Amino acid sequence: MKITRETPDQLIIENNPIWLAIFVSVFGLIFFGIGLANVRAEPGMGIAFIAGGLAIAVGFNMIFIRRTQLILDRPRNLVELRRKGWLNYVSMTWELQYLTRADVQSSSSGDTNTYRAALQISGGMDAGTHPITLVYSSGRGAKRAANAINRWLDSQAATA
Repeated sequence: MKITRETPDQLIIENNPIWLAIFVSVFGLIFFGIGLANVRAEPGMGIAFIAGGLAIAVGFNMIFIRRTQLILDRPRNLVELRRKGWLNYVSMTWELQYLTRADVQSSSSGDTNTYRAALQISGGMDAGTHPITLVYSSGRGAKRAANAINRWLDSQAATA
């Protein structure tokens, strides 16, 4: 997750998994290339590899690649979480007064831990925990995002 704007009035955090999209596309295109190279010698196998490569490249990008944007806006008293993928666009909003903090959630798989940042909403109809991204990932992005949100919220409390 990347902090794209941090001012006293606004905090914008984005997650744009471009490297994952490139990796998935290249992986699918390798299968596609293998299929093209073998379509004359083994038509059935070549067509299967071509179809599989296209399914991987297009299908996985459609399913797994989502751009996420979190906007905290003091003048509008608004928290807005936007998720955009190939198939849908989802926007959730809350009043800024209900955002109490951000936490880091972790998931363990064997000996590997992955993380995601989540918002703690204290009031309104959507009170509870709301993850910013739907997937967990390795690295420091979730902690960096949670720290930025909490720091921004603390600066609001200090000026109030």
